[in-house]
Formats: sequence, structure tokens, C-alpha cells
Amino acid sequence: MAIRQLSLTDFRNLRSTTLEFDSRVNLVTGDNGSGKTSLLESIYVLCQADSFRTHQLRQCINHSKSSFLLFGRFDDFKAGLSKSDKKLEIHVNGESIKRRSELVRRVPVLVLNCDSFALISGTPQQRRTFIDWCLFHVEQSYANLWAEYRHALRQRNKLLKSRKDLKLLTYWDDHLVGPSRLLHEMRQRQCSELNELLHTEFSALLADIPLEMLYRRGWPEGMDLGDVLVSQKQRDIQSGFTNSGIHRDDLLFTSAGVKAAEVLSRGQSKRLCLALVMASLKMVGVQTGKQIILLIDDLHSELDNKAQSKVYQQLAEMDLQLFISNIDSRLPEGLQAKEFKMFHVEHGTIRPRISS
Repeated sequence: MAIRQLSLTDFRNLRSTTLEFDSRVNLVTGDNGSGKTSLLESIYVLCQADSFRTHQLRQCINHSKSSFLLFGRFDDFKAGLSKSDKKLEIHVNGESIKRRSELVRRVPVLVLNCDSFALISGTPQQRRTFIDWCLFHVEQSYANLWAEYRHALRQRNKLLKSRKDLKLLTYWDDHLVGPSRLLHEMRQRQCSELNELLHTEFSALLADIPLEMLYRRGWPEGMDLGDVLVSQKQRDIQSGFTNSGIHRDDLLFTSAGVKAAEVLSRGQSKRLCLALVMASLKMVGVQTGKQIILLIDDLHSELDNKAQSKVYQQLAEMDLQLFISNIDSRLPEGLQAKEFKMFHVEHGTIRPRISS
């Protein structure tokens, strides 16, 4: 699902402009601090109504303005998004939508940047977010089930923190257990598929890494979550939150029986992270039949030329629309494209350049 045209007004330091994109490869060049990442971010914000750089969209408003506006033409729909200090408005095909998921589901978009390399050594939350991105797009019921679970979790935690009306805990326990069983099955199945892809189609990136990936659920094996919630009731009351559940799930990576983060070199860890990202892209693309937008920000600073070449060779074989930020105006080694578009960013001004 490619984005064909983007119009932006008062987004960060970028000068207002309208850009026409290639459906496959787009190279964004410029010096550090010129606004390359802001251009990639604007595409992400338009597709996600969220940012990969900040939790507060109002920070994307140009410092001298009161709002920003984004408008995009995709293969089969149009989308517009405006953000002021207090209001966010989203339109799809001219109609206002209230639920962010109605926009997000239309076009899968993923960012590959320095934060992506924290997948192995980072927090369980980062790994759950990685799993959830895949499931959101491939499982139609996932978003509603996850929203149902999160609502029940918030209500249960509210009771635990206040220590009032604790007799209602049983009610919210039931509302946690119901969706958790289905969500657990989805996550387990997805991790199994990712593991298979890692060791088949993306084994070249793993090369010398003996790897095992294990999905660990957020409560003891062999026990039902409902029983765990009852047995841990006093512990939860003391801590003021729910200690067990799918919100505590994690992905475990081991190499020769030892935690991967403890034994892999920095280069090996990066290759593993890249293999995971590409396996997820492959899985979502195949199962949804949608073209994925991949925003690659400053990858050249994280990998040597050999590793970059392997990555781009495999990315070129997938149905992706690539946006690649780079100081260099040449296509990255390993990425063969007969036609592509190039954009140069300088002091917030974006100019198309002849590329082919």
C-alpha cells in the first residue's frame, strides 16, 4: 500500500511542500540535522497518528505555528491528519474517523533505526511491541481483544491501588482471563512462525549465530491464569498492580543455552535484530497481501558495508516501499533499482533530485 503523494504544512522544521514518491525506492539525502528524519517521521505520523520520536504529537508542530497538517494519497485511499495543541483530527477519504486503528490498519508501516537494535538487549515492553505490530496487521480480532484486556487490567489495577471494593477483583479477573487465552495463542503461533522464518529465509544474516527463540508467557507454565490471579491476590494488593498476565509476556533469545544479550557481539546482536525485523516484514506482507512502507533511518552508521549489502539484497526481494535516509546520494550497496526517486533536504527545505 504505497504512499504516492505527501503534502505537509508546518511539520517540525520542514518547509511546507508537496512531494511525489516512487512506489518502490525513495532516497532521502542531506547533512545531519537537515530534516531527513523529520520527513520520514511525517510519513509515519500520517499512517499511524503517532510518532517514533516523541509520545506527544504536539512536539511535531513547528515552533512558530499553532498546528501542523499532513495529507497523503495512497494507492486506494486518501488520508489527512491535523494536530493543534489540544486537538487531533483524522480524515480518510474525506470522512472524519474517531478510532486511530481505522487509519493504522490500512497501511502497515515500520521504522528501522538505531532503536531497532535494542530489540535483544532492551526491555520486555519493546519486544511485546514488536510482537503486537505483527499481530495487529495479521489477526483481525487482535486489536479488540487487546483493548478488552487492557481495559480490564486498568480497572483491576485501580482497585488494587485504592484497596477499595476488592470484592470486585473476581469480576475483573474473569475479564482478564477470557481475552488472555486467545491473545496467548496468537502470540505463541506468531512466534513459532517467526522462528521458522529466521532459520530458513533469513539464515544468511544469522550466519554463525546458534540461536534459540522462546516465547515466555507472563505467568507460570502449567497453571491457569485465573488460578494464578487468585493465588497472587495478596501480593497484587501489596504491590498495587497485577503481577501476572499477558502484559508480562516476553521473547527470550539464547545462544548455546546462554542469554543472547550476554554472549553475542555487538555486530551479531545487530544482525539478529535485523533478521527479526525482516522476518516480521515477510510474514505481515505474505499474510495480508499488502505492500509495507519501511522507513530506514541512518542504517549506514549501524552496519558495515557487507552487512548492509545482505540486508538490502533481501529487502529488495520483498514487496516494500522503501524510504532510506542517507548522507550519501548513491543507493546503498546491494539495493538494485532501475528507477527510484531522490529528495535532498537542506535546512528544512526538501527538493526532488534527478536520480535515474
